[in-house]
Amino acid sequence: MRYTIALCTVAALATSASASTLTITGDTSTSTENSGAMFDGTLDYTYDGGNTGTLSISITNSSSAIGGFLTGFVFNIGSADASAAATLSLASNTSFLNTGFESAMPFGQFDAGAALGANWSGGGSPLFGLAVGESGLFEFTITATDADLLSTANFYGAGDEFAVRFRGLDNGGSDKLVTPAPGTGALALLGLGLATRRRR
Repeated sequence: MRYTIALCTVAALATSASASTLTITGDTSTSTENSGAMFDGTLDYTYDGGNTGTLSISITNSSSAIGGFLTGFVFNIGSADASAAATLSLASNTSFLNTGFESAMPFGQFDAGAALGANWSGGGSPLFGLAVGESGLFEFTITATDADLLSTANFYGAGDEFAVRFRGLDNGGSDKLVTPAPGTGALALLGLGLATRRRR
């Protein structure tokens, strides 16, 4: 009986997550330069039908008084489909282009993202990025055979981190940091039941 109740609880959480918005924020302990760079935002996935869905990402450069610009971000797709892909379909800042599969050193490989010039490391002048206090809205078309089974948690909730790049700081430097790794509470339960981490 207790097992039945537990499974029903996880199922109920999964249903609510498919239409939920998740909040993300930077983990300062992962900062490569400890500069004070920071971001926050939201993720929201919607199934569109067939093999497609839409992932909406709102992200804000919430850094402290260090100046600089948010110039790129990357994420993973927690799909069982090894060919699952994300393509940038809308960007409020048109200087951000689709990165596709990207090496975001020192955090490793990521399935998708957007950055100035489609380049995590460079991409031209950082002045075209998101300044301190500025927000951007980005939408990705997700293509996967299990698109109907995915939820917002599949993009941040299966041990997957969300990495962000900053350049053009007042001191001339740059920084990179990721979100805290998920793994507690209801989100962890969803990760166990819904998400399959892919490695290419």
